[in-house]
Amino acid sequence: MPEGDDLGELLTRLANDAREVARAEIDVYRQIVIARAQAAIWPAGMIVAALLLVFGAVSALLVGLAMWLAQWIGALGGGLAAAAIGLAIAGLLGWLAAARFRRIFTDPREDGR
Repeated sequence: MPEGDDLGELLTRLANDAREVARAEIDVYRQIVIARAQAAIWPAGMIVAALLLVFGAVSALLVGLAMWLAQWIGALGGGLAAAAIGLAIAGLLGWLAAARFRRIFTDPREDGR
């Protein structure tokens, strides 16, 4: 024990150091949360776009079905094609967003398992 330092001073320094370490750890985790939240903005936008495309594709399918039923002609084919294209784009956006979310929220320390 260094000269001049009594047990009370050492315990006080220990408590202060522990408090500083705890604050530093909290700051590290806060920065991790902020970085992940910022990285999730684009995938979240892709999910919103995918949902909007699904709504549009379902609407196109229903309009095509209504036209087919109303006129008994090939409007259903057009409605099905529009719905298929919209659903394919929505599926692609959803797949890309899921891949980005997986990359964002995967702990790099888990890769070695």
